[in-house]
Amino acid sequence: MLVLGLSNMRDASAALVENGRVIAAVEEERFVRVKHVTALPLHAIRYCLKEAGIEAGDLDAVAVPWKYWVLGRRSLLALSAMLRSPQLLRVKGKRSLERMRQEWTELAFLSGKLSQALGSLRVKPTYLDHHLCHAASTYLVSPFDRAAILIVDGASESHTALLALGDGSQIRVLKRIPLPHSLGQFYAAMTAFLGFRPDYDEYIVMGLAAYGKPEYAEQMRTHILQLRPEGAFQLNTRLLDFHLARVGIFPPALQQLIGPHRRHDEEITQRHRDLAASAQLVLEETVLHMARHLRHLTDTDNLCLAGGVANNCVANSRLSREAGFRHVYVQPAAGDAGTALGAALWLSNRRGAFSQREVMRHTYLGPQFTEEACRDALTRAGLSGEPFSGEALCERVATELALGRLVFWFQGRMEWGPRALGHRSLLADPRREDMRELINAKVKLREPFRPFAPAVLEERASDYFDWVGPS
Repeated sequence: MLVLGLSNMRDASAALVENGRVIAAVEEERFVRVKHVTALPLHAIRYCLKEAGIEAGDLDAVAVPWKYWVLGRRSLLALSAMLRSPQLLRVKGKRSLERMRQEWTELAFLSGKLSQALGSLRVKPTYLDHHLCHAASTYLVSPFDRAAILIVDGASESHTALLALGDGSQIRVLKRIPLPHSLGQFYAAMTAFLGFRPDYDEYIVMGLAAYGKPEYAEQMRTHILQLRPEGAFQLNTRLLDFHLARVGIFPPALQQLIGPHRRHDEEITQRHRDLAASAQLVLEETVLHMARHLRHLTDTDNLCLAGGVANNCVANSRLSREAGFRHVYVQPAAGDAGTALGAALWLSNRRGAFSQREVMRHTYLGPQFTEEACRDALTRAGLSGEPFSGEALCERVATELALGRLVFWFQGRMEWGPRALGHRSLLADPRREDMRELINAKVKLREPFRPFAPAVLEERASDYFDWVGPS
């Protein structure tokens, strides 16, 4: 059974699954070169079909990770906003209209749009629960036959987090956290408060947090994000509202509590670093609160993570050490891009076509290019190339790195997910103390504190890091 999963929301993507085996998966941004693009992922879909050597008419199912007609909870919140603040209603209403005109309209008329762009389909799309697709995207490719599943993001159709148990081929929902109490939206709103782009620059806040102290954590715990019994939490949206934060509006009471917000062109001060550290700590504590309750509910040593918050690797490291689980699995495309894969896997599973459950041990599911195509690209760019054999290539690369130079490494199929993991990577010698600042200033053109991911032989990882097992 061939199932195409697609997501047309932020981080638009497509994935193709055959009887539970992942054939291809890629984000639309890799083709249109717009990060986190919201679009019908036609380029990504065409690539998936091409990789499998099929046409759209050969598909047995099309799976979509969003039930666009489920608006009850959001409608109630819109009514509450109308009663609470005309300004909030205006902001929320504008955003809802934008989504209705693009994402939700595309989903409502998806069959016709796909047929027009790709050729006739013999199946109609199946629309699935967003958080269950997140859950399937991590559990059904994990090495576990039984695992706790924790999904934390900005929002699904009506909820912001899901606690579940994966057992065999089944996923059983144990608890949901309803809107507006969103950990993802809390962190996104604090990203905006710190002068960065919400739903885009959260990883910058995570990096900045390492340079601060959580001086404002207690104020945030007491007044903004409070823990509740049984893994629940409550977000005070009167103080910190994601929708207002997206457009740079913050209540006077919030600024009395933690000081004025930073404008995007304002210098980053120690107070901003401390605010980032405080938001990061409160996020970690809340995720741990949910995970510990989930551990109690499931009595399993295995944990699967997904949702945008699962991209916060600092929080994940605390989960692995402190939540009571022995093994933690994070699907590489943990954000909304991963729901395209999850939708294809979940629908395959529901229809009894999951004959091959494969563990995702690598992320190389995207396009690749022939040597001829690479040479043509170099020629068009006015560059020359010199061929090397395998051993000679490794020697040359090692020499360049030892001399303090940068190596741009390109091989095989493109990575699935936001991380460069060895197939489209920038390599540098980590022994040089100035290397991070050098790359940030001269190549990335970004803030000097921004970190890079280390790469090390698996058998040597414990020599350098407080970590046991693959990563």
